[in-house]
Amino acid sequence: MAGYTDKNFKILAADRFVDIRYREWGAADNRKVAICVHGLSRNCMDFDDLAASLASEWRVLAVDIPGRGASDWLEDKSLYGYPLYETVCAVLVARSGADEIAWVGTSMGGNIGMRLASRPGTPITKLVLNDIGPFVPAEGRRHNQADFGKDPRFESEAAGIAHVRETRGVFGPFDEAGWQKFGRDSLRQLEDGQWTLHYDPGLSQPSAPIQNSDNWRLWPLIACPVLTMWGTESKILPADVVERMASTGPKSAVHEVPGVGHCPGLTTPDEIEAIRAFLAN
Repeated sequence: MAGYTDKNFKILAADRFVDIRYREWGAADNRKVAICVHGLSRNCMDFDDLAASLASEWRVLAVDIPGRGASDWLEDKSLYGYPLYETVCAVLVARSGADEIAWVGTSMGGNIGMRLASRPGTPITKLVLNDIGPFVPAEGRRHNQADFGKDPRFESEAAGIAHVRETRGVFGPFDEAGWQKFGRDSLRQLEDGQWTLHYDPGLSQPSAPIQNSDNWRLWPLIACPVLTMWGTESKILPADVVERMASTGPKSAVHEVPGVGHCPGLTTPDEIEAIRAFLAN
């Protein structure tokens, strides 16, 4: 897919610098900047279709959070977490040179967005939350992380894509070409020719008991407009949470994606137009 440039910057993580990869779309001098941040085990390529559609009006920066995609893995796995991820995103905001930012966050990326948007002096002026809210039930988190941290090996790319399609079938909706891209973007090839998943399995270490994730205290602190993309079959974002998001705090607008769980792929014309219109309003 043409139209983007892959770039890098460095951050300091404890006692060493690590490389962070991000993908940039649109004119470098465009002051309208959107930052896209992926989910727990995903990477910046999830936003290729959305970014390509927005690039005529926006400069779009999609980042690989450490331990995913082409960003460095950390030797000290205990450093993986929101404090580090927020630092990465703050550096990317500064690197963009923009005073105001539109934020598109899928799952974990939406959590980072909520955390940053709730802070005094935040540069975030529009917030898109892709199938995530201030409350996630423990059952949903367990379901989402059932295969997280495993380190499988596949003899071929096709076998790896088939595995991704089987274990992530609630994503989408994707057509056949969409599933092929989603699968390829989920994989990396090893030196011995085998394929595996495109993230550090050490992200799941050290493991802690999975509990409810309750960040309702942040919700009334968010002052910018919010759009929630909701996979109506999602176990991460239940209907009662969506209803509370729409009626309290910033009173999120909601775009439903029927027949999809966690989480919408942000590739269909309907999803992309909903986001484009929200950002343009």
